[in-house]
Amino acid sequence: MTDTHHHAQVNHGQVNHAQVNHGQVNHGQVNHAQVNHGRADHDGSPGVRVHRVQGGGGIGLSVLEAGDPAGPPILFLHGFCQSALAWRPLFQGPLAARFRLLAMDLRGHGGSDRPDAAGAPGPYADGDLWADDVAGALAGLGMEKAVLVGWSYGGAVLADHLRRHGAARVAGIVLAGACPRLGAAARPFMGPLGRQHFPALMGGDFAAQVAACRALAHGMTVAPVAPEDLETGIAATMSVPPAVRRGMMRREADFDPVLAAYDGPALIVHGAEDRVVLPDLARHLAGLLPQARLHLYDGVGHAPFQERPDRFAADLAAFMDAL
Repeated sequence: MTDTHHHAQVNHGQVNHAQVNHGQVNHGQVNHAQVNHGRADHDGSPGVRVHRVQGGGGIGLSVLEAGDPAGPPILFLHGFCQSALAWRPLFQGPLAARFRLLAMDLRGHGGSDRPDAAGAPGPYADGDLWADDVAGALAGLGMEKAVLVGWSYGGAVLADHLRRHGAARVAGIVLAGACPRLGAAARPFMGPLGRQHFPALMGGDFAAQVAACRALAHGMTVAPVAPEDLETGIAATMSVPPAVRRGMMRREADFDPVLAAYDGPALIVHGAEDRVVLPDLARHLAGLLPQARLHLYDGVGHAPFQERPDRFAADLAAFMDAL
């Protein structure tokens, strides 16, 4: 494991869609779909509650909640073509005894709305909408401040929120296998697995989509994961319409200036053998974030919280305790 503290300067270069703008969001009412009536909810976990909140542009977003309702809140943001169910190992682990755990289905994913991907920039290529989704979840579920955890593409969504809304509601950030760069800025850090299989997920050949989905699911982890998490990940990917996938990949953004300007607590966790987002990006981010602590997990790929859930939970709990 590598534990390092870095103090970085803000990069004053040009950036697309990554200038700090503390915008406003319309926070609609939240619908609390309580399903804990002595039964497990749809993810098979006892005590998980499902909420409906209003996101950017007025869409409905699904948020799963578990743990101590009075505990410090943690909002988890999953990756490209995944879902809130990806965080199951943490929701069923020791974190639930101490913290309020919330996992949002990103727009176009899981139980959240799938607005039409037509038009420009479209509901998946507009960073302000992604930022407002996070703000809507925070406000709609009464989180005055929360730690934000972004996995893979979720790291870009996390950075969208910082760019547009600042850190007033952010107690700290955790980047897990995260890629807060999109488009051309991400390419130098894209691993061979993503380069090989992402294009097929954007295309119209269903058989090629299925093959790419299976290859990514089986190849993105190095340490064994629970079969149910592997199967859930495949199902989540195939449930996301190709038009949504293409809309997300249309974005061009480099959030380096946003992250360099964030002076709050930051934890970076990355698999040392990640073949989707290269570990070099984690090292780069650790150099940007003034208060970053970097944990590289040996023998781990792109999903450290599924491959080493106990260690990830312990590192996250220690981070929370230090706030």
